[in-house]
Amino acid sequence: MLCKHCKRSVSYDEMGLNKKLIRRDAEEFFCLCCLSKKLNVSEERLREKTEEYRRAGCLLFAQREKENESLDKRPLL
Repeated sequence: MLCKHCKRSVSYDEMGLNKKLIRRDAEEFFCLCCLSKKLNVSEERLREKTEEYRRAGCLLFAQREKENESLDKRPLL
């Protein structure tokens, strides 16, 4: 899946954030960078919210195998 705005690859966590914060039945998604600009919040805050939702058991966010694994370890394009 590609970002609706910049065409960067979108992770499952980013899709979850879009569904949680914008529209549950979304079929087009924003990457973390574009989502932060759209919502006028920092990328770090979105990462924090992802971890909060994950700890709360939200099924939109996959559980991490390692406790310290970060949200976005993908290489920049």
